[in-house]
Formats: sequence, C-alpha cells, structure tokens
Amino acid sequence: MDQQTEDESIEDLEKYSHDAFFEKGHFWLKARQILITLISWIFVVVPIWWTFSATIFVNKNFMKTVWSYAEGREIFYSYGKFFIIAFIVLAVITVLFTLHNNHYTKQHVKKITNYDEKRLLSRRNAIKDFYTEEFGEPEIRRNEVRYYSVTPEQNLEVDTIDKIYKKFEDE
Repeated sequence: MDQQTEDESIEDLEKYSHDAFFEKGHFWLKARQILITLISWIFVVVPIWWTFSATIFVNKNFMKTVWSYAEGREIFYSYGKFFIIAFIVLAVITVLFTLHNNHYTKQHVKKITNYDEKRLLSRRNAIKDFYTEEFGEPEIRRNEVRYYSVTPEQNLEVDTIDKIYKKFEDE
C-alpha cells in the first residue's frame, strides 16, 4: 500500500475512533486508568483467592490459608450444592416450558382463526370500491400518477373508513 492511501485510511479511522489514552502525552489519564484497572483486578482476584485458599487448598502447604474454620467450608460446599441443584431445576423447568409452549403454538394458536374471513373480504371490497370512487382506478393511481395535489375538499375525515366499514356491515 502506498503512503497516500495509508494516510487516507488513517485519517478515515481517526474520524470514527479517538482514544486519548493511546496518544502522546496525557500522563495523568494513563496513570489514573491503569491504577483503576489494577484496583479492579484486585477486587476480582482477592475474593477468589480467599475462597479457594480456605476451601479447596486448605490442606495444601503451598498456599497460606486466610481462615480455616470448618463452618466456612461447610457454607462454601453447601452453596455449591445449592447452586448446582438450582441450575439443574431451572434447566429442567426451562426445557419443560419450552416444550409446552411449542406444543401449544403448534396445536392451538395456528389452528385458531383469529378473524372472520367473510367480514374481512367484505371490508376489503368496500374499501377498494371507496378508493376507486374517490381516487380513480388502481392501475392509474399506482402506475401513471407521479404527483398528486390534494385540495382541502378532498381530505378524508378522521372516521371515514370506520363509517364505510359500518355501512357495509349493516347491509
């Protein structure tokens, strides 16, 4: 890649991304962000070390134990059992609900007609007739007319379509 296209691609990248941390200077920003990152990792690592040193590695000599009370180990292992059982129960419930929902969808929802087809067709025909009467033939208004100016007298009232539906259903 030649120098000009490389410079252009760098300029394009700079338009979309900007991070002062990686620029020259900004010493206090870098120091603050590194310090916050290190403190955050300490908050992650210390509880894990604390828990493992007091439970799993309690009889090992290579790791110093923070506390060695039997109650703490019992709580740790009982929580472990609780979370394993809770995970299994929730997984079974999730699978059962999914199967039930799929069965219900296949057997009931798709077989139930949610609308009256005769009523739908009558409404559709009524509105087509109204549009043809008001705005002209569908082929003309869809294919030939590119610009159409509506006069204030031609504006539809808010409940025009509702009136058409009601009038057609009463017949």
